[in-house]
Amino acid sequence: TPDRVAVPCRWSPGHANRRSPWRLPGVAPPPRRGASPLRERLAFDEIGPRGAGSMDSSPIAGSLLDTANVPPLLAPLVPLDGALPVAKDVVVKSAQPLITHTPSLQSLPSPSVWRTVCLLEVVSILWIPLCPWTRTHQVSNSGSGFIISGRRILTNAHVVANAIDLRVRPHGSAKRYAAKVTTYGPDVDLAVVEIEDSVAEDFWKSVADATPVELSESLPALQETVQALGFPAGGRTICVTEGVVSRVDSIELSPPADTSLVVQIDAAINPGNSGGPVFDARGCVAGVAFCKDVRGSIDNIGYVIPAEVVRCFLKRCGGEDGYILSPSLPYRWHKLENQSLRRAHNVPDGTSGILVTSVAPAVASALHAGDVLTKIDGRRISDDGQIQLRGSELIQHRYLLRNKRIGEPTVFTVFRNGVEEDRPAVELRDLPPICPRWLDVDYHPEYLILGALALVPLAQNHLLWYKECPSELRATINRWNRRWPGDRDGKEQLVLLVTVFAHELTFGYRRGWRVVETYNGTPVTSLRHLREMWHATRGEVVKLNEGKTDSASKKSSNIFVRLGLQSDEDIVLDAAAAMDAEPGVLKTHAIERSSFIRGADP
Repeated sequence: TPDRVAVPCRWSPGHANRRSPWRLPGVAPPPRRGASPLRERLAFDEIGPRGAGSMDSSPIAGSLLDTANVPPLLAPLVPLDGALPVAKDVVVKSAQPLITHTPSLQSLPSPSVWRTVCLLEVVSILWIPLCPWTRTHQVSNSGSGFIISGRRILTNAHVVANAIDLRVRPHGSAKRYAAKVTTYGPDVDLAVVEIEDSVAEDFWKSVADATPVELSESLPALQETVQALGFPAGGRTICVTEGVVSRVDSIELSPPADTSLVVQIDAAINPGNSGGPVFDARGCVAGVAFCKDVRGSIDNIGYVIPAEVVRCFLKRCGGEDGYILSPSLPYRWHKLENQSLRRAHNVPDGTSGILVTSVAPAVASALHAGDVLTKIDGRRISDDGQIQLRGSELIQHRYLLRNKRIGEPTVFTVFRNGVEEDRPAVELRDLPPICPRWLDVDYHPEYLILGALALVPLAQNHLLWYKECPSELRATINRWNRRWPGDRDGKEQLVLLVTVFAHELTFGYRRGWRVVETYNGTPVTSLRHLREMWHATRGEVVKLNEGKTDSASKKSSNIFVRLGLQSDEDIVLDAAAAMDAEPGVLKTHAIERSSFIRGADP
C-alpha cells in the first residue's frame, strides 16, 4: 500500500544484497562514535566475529574496565575470578558487562519446542499470465514452518506457492523429507503441509521428542517479549531473534488479498523467516512471521499473522469442498466524521457509526444502502470505522468480519429512519470479484487462440505487469471489482485481448491489452461464450466451403469476425483466413492446442 511496503520473507539466492558490507573474518570494524577504541578492539579480538565465539568462553566475559580515563596501554583485563592486579596509578571503576543476556530464561521456548521448527525447501514454477499455455523456468526458494497437531506443518502460503517439489528438514536433523501442500490459503497467507506417505513414519519418528506447539489463546500484549524462530538467510541452522510486540493492527496485504489482523514486532525478520513461529513469553505460538517493511526510512518493522487468524484458518480446512476462503466485507462504507454528511442523513449527535453506501445482494435482508451501521455483534463502531479491540486499543471494524468461522451468524445494528435496530442475523461468505484473484484457487489459466489473436480472462494478476498493463485497464479492473455478484450485466468474466501475434492476418493491428466487449455485435459474457461463438462461425465457413475445389477461394469468404474493443476501434478478421492462419500460429509459438477452458476441456 502507499503507506506500507510489506515484503514476504521467503528467501532465494537472488535475494542476496551484493552491496552489503559483510564483515570479513579477523578484520575489526571501526569503533562506534563515542565508544572506547580499546573496548571495541577487545570486544572484537577476544570474542571474534559474530558466531566465532561465545560470552562464556571469552576472557572478558565477566566485566570490563571503564577505560575512559585510563591510558589504553595500561588498561588491564578483569579476570573472571575477580582478582585484579592493578598498578598504583590506575583507578579501577565499577565494571560494566559487555553483553546483557535475557533476564528471564523461563520466557524462552524450550529446546524441545525448537525441534518443531522446520526448514522448507521449495522448487516452484509459475504460470505466465500473458502466455497461460506455458510456465516459467523452475525457481528454488526456502522458508520456515512448524509442527502443529494432526501430523501437520504450518507455513505461509507464499512460501509453498506453485510448488512442484517440497522438502522438509526439522531442526536437529540432517535429513530432508518429501512433503506436499494439502491446504493453500492465499487470502490469509497460510498453508498446511503434510509429509509424503512413503517417508511419513521416518519423519515422525525423527521428531518423536517434539511436542506439537500450542497456539496462544489471546493476542499478545504490547511490549510483551516474543521470539521469532526460523531459517532465514545467512546460514542453514535455526535462528532465534527476540523483540517486543510494537503494535496490533489491521493492514492491507499484498493485492489481491484483503486486509488482515497483524501483530507488529521489532524482532529481526529476514528472507527465510516466513512461516516460522513467533513464541510469546508463555512459550505458546503468538503467530506466524510473514513479512517486513523494507522502506529505507523504516527500521525494525516485522509483521506476524496472529494465532487468532491461524485458528480460523485451520477451522476452514478439510471440508468436502476443500479450503473455504475467509468472508468478504459485504458492503462499502464511508466515514461519518463530516458534520454536513451527518445532517444529510439525519444522524443525531449521540449516534456513532459508518454510512453504508453499497450492499451485496447476499446480505440485502440485513443492510440497505443509506443505513448507518452502528454495531456489529453488539460492538460499537466509531465514526471513523474503528472498534475497541481491548482496553484503549482500537482497530478497524472489518477485523470482526474477516475472522468469522464457517456458519457463524453476524448481527448488524443499524440506524434507519430515525430508529436504531438489530437486523436479522446473516452468514458471511467469500464474494469473488469478476476479475479473479489467485491462480489455481478461484480461477485457472485459460486461453483462446482466435486466428492470430490470444485472448484470456482478465485477472488481477495482470496488474502486476506494470509496463504492459495500461492505466485504463487498471481502472476497468477496479470499476468492475466494485460490482457485486449478481449485478454484473450477466457477465461471468471480462475477456482480455492480451497478444496480437505478428502475421499477415493481423498486419496493421497493434491493439493488445484491450477488453473485448462484443463479438459480431453480441456482448461477450465469458471466454467460454466467446469460444462458442467463434466455433459457430467456423462451422459456417466449413459449410460455405463444402463443394469448393479451389484452395484460394477457401482462404477467403464473406464471413467476418468483428471484435468490439473497449475504448478502441474494432478488429475485423476474415473468418476463413483466420482459420487458415491458426495452425501456423500455434506451431510458431509452440502452443499445444488452440484453446483451454477448465471444465469444458479434458
